[in-house]
Amino acid sequence: MRRILWVAFTLLASSFASGQSIDAYNPLPEVPPSSVSAQADGKIIIVGSFFQVGAETRHGVARLNADGSVDTTFSDPGVNSEVKTLAVQPDGKILIGGGFTTVAGQPRLSMARLNADGTLDTSFGDPGFNSNVWAIAVQPDGRILVAGDFTQIGTHAQNYFVRLDANGAFDSSFADPQLCCNVARSVALQADGRIIVGGDFAHVGGVTHFYLARFSTDGTFDPAFPDTTDNIVPGSIVVAPDSSIYIAAGGDIVYKLDVDGAPVAGFTSAQFDASIASLALQPNGKLLVGGIFQNASGQPRHALARLNADGSLDTTFGDLHFSFNAGDANGYIYGIAEQADGNSVVIGNFTLANGDARQYVARVTTGDYATGVLVVSPNGAAVSATWYRLGDGPELAQAPLLLHSTDGVHFDPLGPMTRVANGWQANANYDVHGAPFYLKAIGTTSDGSGNGAPGQVASEVYSNDTIFGWGFE
Repeated sequence: MRRILWVAFTLLASSFASGQSIDAYNPLPEVPPSSVSAQADGKIIIVGSFFQVGAETRHGVARLNADGSVDTTFSDPGVNSEVKTLAVQPDGKILIGGGFTTVAGQPRLSMARLNADGTLDTSFGDPGFNSNVWAIAVQPDGRILVAGDFTQIGTHAQNYFVRLDANGAFDSSFADPQLCCNVARSVALQADGRIIVGGDFAHVGGVTHFYLARFSTDGTFDPAFPDTTDNIVPGSIVVAPDSSIYIAAGGDIVYKLDVDGAPVAGFTSAQFDASIASLALQPNGKLLVGGIFQNASGQPRHALARLNADGSLDTTFGDLHFSFNAGDANGYIYGIAEQADGNSVVIGNFTLANGDARQYVARVTTGDYATGVLVVSPNGAAVSATWYRLGDGPELAQAPLLLHSTDGVHFDPLGPMTRVANGWQANANYDVHGAPFYLKAIGTTSDGSGNGAPGQVASEVYSNDTIFGWGFE
């Protein structure tokens, strides 16, 4: 019965008509945000150099409700200068990086962590970076990877890339990557924990190695991973669940690399007439592309386009024409945050989107289907939970976690899920006929800005005392 319902659901979903438009989402930040990310509950975090969003005072960080209004339950964190990037943790806390020196009046040099309500997390110390933080990624064990312009972290001399403990302390067990001699701008994790770093550097681990590098989980440089000696500086990096890597490089093309950095045969990217700033991968293998371009493979695409899984231009995704104003057809998109329903929040330098007034933030709605269903199958005193994910929406950068709760409010991780056809699966030792329990899955998204801004997406909650619903007994 469960299998029949699932097949019927996917057939119905796949019959939905496609088509894109701009909805009423319009939070009105005073200047273009620098980065954007989604929380597991679907709310959106924007960061930048703004001090005002709509009618609300927000210094550098704001959270937006589902309708685009400012979430007034999220405090003004009081960041004194630009926030360039962020990463949403599975527990709802938010890491921010940039060029600031104080948060909520407290010293925080270029990096801080906020609680889920926007207040400063004082349990996360000041790492003491001596220059800008551009990119942040969180490992499954909670340790934090940071890339930027810095050469000093507190009393520790280290160039451009470092790992911190979960409390913000310098992790001395992570090898010095010996990056030289400019900046690291992006960081992403492969499924096995290996780390991809991109930036404007020419030496890694004491040898000549340009712009793109890979490190083991302890920070050891992998010299076998190819560099980009043809002067391609990665503009954006996202990693797929199979550890293949998408890079916006050379300004006007997307490369797809396999797990070890070799070009993937059969992927031929559409050609853009100007640079790419952001990528967002979907479960259907399609890739949203944002930048400053006006044309893709000879077709009008103003700042936003979508590629098919083979890299060709997706002609079913039309030109929504993001522009500075009515007199200037140019428009920039800096970041993309995919939502679970398949809609996408984009940020950039534009005031018109598809002819509608939208100040620096807009939401693209789509008629394409997006499926995210947690199906739980009992097996004696245990259950098998499968999180089916198809169509539009955010793809995951790493294996998601299955979480358990006894009250439906406080969830604890059970462990990572395993990749299966059309989704992810894990077993749990709970009897559907026993004490009430709840399950949900949560994963890190593979989207964001050029420097990366990983967000979170969650399944609906399964309860063993629910009679009807997906996964009923």
